Amino acid sequence: MALDATAVLEIGSSTVRVVVGEVRDDDEVNIIGIGETESRGIRKGEIFNRDDAIKCVRTAIKAAEENRRKSIHSVLLVTSGGQAQAKKSTGFHPLVDPTDNQLSEVDEQDVEDVIELARKVALAENRIKLHTLQQYFQVDDTVNIANPVGMAGEELRVDMLSIHGKRSTVDNFHKLVDDAPIACSDAVFSGLCSSMAVVTDEQKKAGVLVIDIGGGTTDFALYHDGFIQAAGSFAVGGEHVTNDISVGLQIPLGQAEAVKVKDGSALTNLMERDHNISIPAAAQGFSGKMVRAVTLNTIINARMEEIFTLVKEAVDRQCPNVPLSSGVLLTGGGSFLNGARDLGQKVFNVPCMHGKPFDVHGLPSAKDGPLYACHVGAIRYAASLNKPVEKRSLGARLVKLFWGASHD
Repeated sequence: MALDATAVLEIGSSTVRVVVGEVRDDDEVNIIGIGETESRGIRKGEIFNRDDAIKCVRTAIKAAEENRRKSIHSVLLVTSGGQAQAKKSTGFHPLVDPTDNQLSEVDEQDVEDVIELARKVALAENRIKLHTLQQYFQVDDTVNIANPVGMAGEELRVDMLSIHGKRSTVDNFHKLVDDAPIACSDAVFSGLCSSMAVVTDEQKKAGVLVIDIGGGTTDFALYHDGFIQAAGSFAVGGEHVTNDISVGLQIPLGQAEAVKVKDGSALTNLMERDHNISIPAAAQGFSGKMVRAVTLNTIINARMEEIFTLVKEAVDRQCPNVPLSSGVLLTGGGSFLNGARDLGQKVFNVPCMHGKPFDVHGLPSAKDGPLYACHVGAIRYAASLNKPVEKRSLGARLVKLFWGASHD
């Protein structure tokens, strides 16, 4: 018996997409409905025309309902906005009185107390906490403890990683969904969701970086030792590449997007200096032109290298010298750009591959997997919080904290 279906809504800068799915008893994700439409009213992950954006949300939801043949009453909102950041905090909890020379054994209450302390992260008023992700415990000098209950010591510590976003952006998207009108059950960080869809336990331990390149934003999440160590987002994505091509080659945006997808590459090749590309005429008065392939790819390379460099610099600031033994996984629409994986490998100096969702059925095709990574991950996220348990043990509570149930 599968858990109740979850409808995931992504309001992107290029596409508004609704994906409905359920997690079966064998932990396989079954996609049972998809609806999508071209995005309007959204730029760089922010709303600039509410009416257009609301129409797009309604269209995507209606398409998903028709595809599923069942009404959708609430959605899980996947958010980024190019403003997500991560902040580490540590909780300290004494186990014994300073005047007592005897060690004390850690119990469940000690664990709950230190977690509560670590969760209290001071944020600016314009920020809102999206997730609180627990990392390892430490008892005195013993580090990297998964469950400290029963261990003896003088002090208990735990590290937390809080992912927070721009409050106005999250609130505005909430209100937009309310005005659609449809209920919004929660808002989740798309970078976390993408990683939940494509990263295995082995990769989490070895070290892996997931980069989700969307139309107006790029999100990332870094795993090592089994936990997320760094995360964030930038307001730059595939649409910026298209705009650069349009300005640099003096062609309409529609032609710029088409030539980017068909003939463009994130890598430059001086052997292409004599190769020309024909750009057809457009209805808006553009008569067509010939451009050099090397010129096109130089424009694309500059912006794509900027995206990867921004991620690399952010990761190095948050977690310097973390090994990426499992390489880099690319998801999102921007990951399909020719040469993107090769450029990623060049910037990070590790293997770079497409991040494909595993244990999932019902996607349009296997090759489209990276495009739906954040939706599949969001369905897993919802299932991890809603899975019924007879008694909420310490382990169950820790799992819920790990997946970021708190918005306090």
